[in-house]
Amino acid sequence: MSALLAAQPVVKPVRSAATSREVRAGCFTCHGEDARWRGPQAQGTAARHHDLTGHPTWCDVRLLVRYGQALADPRQIDIEDSIAALGSGDRPEAVPLPVPDAPVAATAGVSARKGRSSRSALAAVKPEHAHA
Repeated sequence: MSALLAAQPVVKPVRSAATSREVRAGCFTCHGEDARWRGPQAQGTAARHHDLTGHPTWCDVRLLVRYGQALADPRQIDIEDSIAALGSGDRPEAVPLPVPDAPVAATAGVSARKGRSSRSALAAVKPEHAHA
């Protein structure tokens, strides 16, 4: 039985990886702490500058490694969909027209006198003039 297990190939999971390297270098004597050289040749340039001049040089290397890809946050998509729905017309564009057969309220076409509170507005109603 163990011979069968040993004969099976080992399957390794496939993973995506991204690696990047940022290099900055400079000369303390000529440039202080400001980077003078950047990119893949910066470290070699700093070393050659030191060899030629005897100046103290420096080099910063930043290695970035990322495994896999960042997944989209589903909550962000929901928020964006909600915002888009507010502006795209998920609500009626205008107030619906009244139904002609609906009963008319007793206070329709009536306004309150000026200077009165809303509590007494209906108590002192006067009919509005119909304009043709």
